[in-house]
Amino acid sequence: MDPGAASIADKQIALDRPFDIVLKPVSHPELSAIRIDHALFAVGRTNAPFASARPELVADLSRRHARVFFEAGAAYVADLGSKNGTAVNGIDVSEKPHALHDGDELRFGGALTYRVAFVPRAAQQRARTAVVTLTPERADLGLQPVVITAFPFLVSKADDTFACYRHDYPHQVNYLSRRHAHIYVQDDDVFVEDLGSTNGTFVDGRRLAEHAAPLEDGAVLALGGDHFVYRVGVQRGAASDPTVTATSTPGTGAASAADLDRTTFVGTAHSFLDIFCTPVAVALDDEVNPQAAPSGPQAAHDARRRRGRFEVFLSELSEALGGTGRIDMRRLGRWSAGVGAALVVLLAALYASDAPQREMSTLLARGDTAQAAQLADRYLATHRDDTAFRAMGVEALIRSAVPDWIAAMNARGFDRARAIVQKMRTLARYNPDAQPLVNEIAWIGELEAFVVGRGGPGAPIRIYRDEAPIDALTSAWNDNPSEHQQRLERIAAYVPEFDALYADALSHLRALQSDQSVYVAALGRLKHAIGAALDADRLDTLPATISDYAQRYPRLAGLDAVQADLQQYQQLESDARAAHGQGMPDRVRHARFATPQFAAHAAALERLASSGERGEARQSP
Repeated sequence: MDPGAASIADKQIALDRPFDIVLKPVSHPELSAIRIDHALFAVGRTNAPFASARPELVADLSRRHARVFFEAGAAYVADLGSKNGTAVNGIDVSEKPHALHDGDELRFGGALTYRVAFVPRAAQQRARTAVVTLTPERADLGLQPVVITAFPFLVSKADDTFACYRHDYPHQVNYLSRRHAHIYVQDDDVFVEDLGSTNGTFVDGRRLAEHAAPLEDGAVLALGGDHFVYRVGVQRGAASDPTVTATSTPGTGAASAADLDRTTFVGTAHSFLDIFCTPVAVALDDEVNPQAAPSGPQAAHDARRRRGRFEVFLSELSEALGGTGRIDMRRLGRWSAGVGAALVVLLAALYASDAPQREMSTLLARGDTAQAAQLADRYLATHRDDTAFRAMGVEALIRSAVPDWIAAMNARGFDRARAIVQKMRTLARYNPDAQPLVNEIAWIGELEAFVVGRGGPGAPIRIYRDEAPIDALTSAWNDNPSEHQQRLERIAAYVPEFDALYADALSHLRALQSDQSVYVAALGRLKHAIGAALDADRLDTLPATISDYAQRYPRLAGLDAVQADLQQYQQLESDARAAHGQGMPDRVRHARFATPQFAAHAAALERLASSGERGEARQSP
């Protein structure tokens, strides 16, 4: 096997050691190489070393352009919604974090290009463990202290750390974004970085912009307003191995003074892939922006509540006719009785035609979502262009079916979950707005069924069995990650308990993407080597190749069957060439191979056996 054919991820497994990245300038050789030896590296025209370059060289860089980071032994680049984009080997990577490999060409903006080189990691000082305690500034709000012992930590309204307050403080929780900020450790220092949140992150009263800011002991950290405000405590422990995630024992240090039953301990690190997987987007419907003036349907609804019931009736009828909805009651009172009565009769008839919309709103308001979903299916069968009704139909369908689907998934009842999805497809047949959301739910169901069925995300990769489903599941996501995430976030907005399955699915997706880049790629090369050896009739090299793959890729499964098929094929081929005894064609014909490539060559082996048998027959007296 050609060693150069293996990816750097393959080499990493063989080396079993961490590495650094060196970015070697290509477009402007006069620039110095950049060595990245931290878990997170910021790219922007005001970040070092770009800030010291000639202005014209970094003119295409945004102030907050991209991040390069390490995750689970691999390296990634994530564009942060920059104006001029980020590309790897000429391919735009603005949609999601992109894995980096040795030799890749990495371009920031229009013309600033570097060559990626993976090098052995430089000797480092042993890092000190860090514990960050967030103590609420106000005791009257019922907030719990937060003790963070593993980094990075993602501040998110969907995370239990803050979502647990949704019942008591729903409005305040909605000041947080789903990817609001993250806290991380670098060179023994603690930093916080805002992730483009709607309502901002503040340190000592100063709103963070595009740069991360250090979090010092005693600093005041405010998240999205004046409700989630904390006094920061930073403790640094003894030096530890920098490759080992630090943990601490609850009840020590700053947390010991707190009631442990009312303290949130964060002992598991979040993922940089989660943190940087979504481009900065507009706030979702449930995110509060205090600077935005009330508008839209809710503002109209509030205004209508201040008017009389009869005026509301006439206003809605006016809107049904395509009017403005404004009714001058004084002018109406001056109309003659006959004209007024005729108008009321006419408008009442039109009002009756709006009955499905009013019925739908009533069903949703009282929580009868199953009946609302049925109503949407019947109505949209003949009114498919009614966008407002389609939106209500989406809400009804998701809220009525997804809780049962979640229960089936949690119980590992994947067939029942598929049946629920099929019913959802039926109810979404006339609603093009609902169909993509149902597809996302179906994708998560198949992803989880596959992961559980093979024994979990770290289970062995079975040759000739797992490659196709891994390719199908990851390809379905990779076609447009941004759209997929927006749809999944929309489902979670309707059914908050969906967040847990959504988070698990993204975690399992990352594992499959890693398996695809390392193990599935290795299996592709192995199958190519087997096919080439069979075509060239050079099977003598295969035993060493298969053994090499078994040693270098410990999670590959099924290689024993490949070795057994190889031995059986070689023995039959040897016997056929030597014409050992009668009946060789029958022996070959009844041979069974688990490896498709050996099975595909069985016909050629049978022809060889038949020709050998005929030659032996001619030599008989």
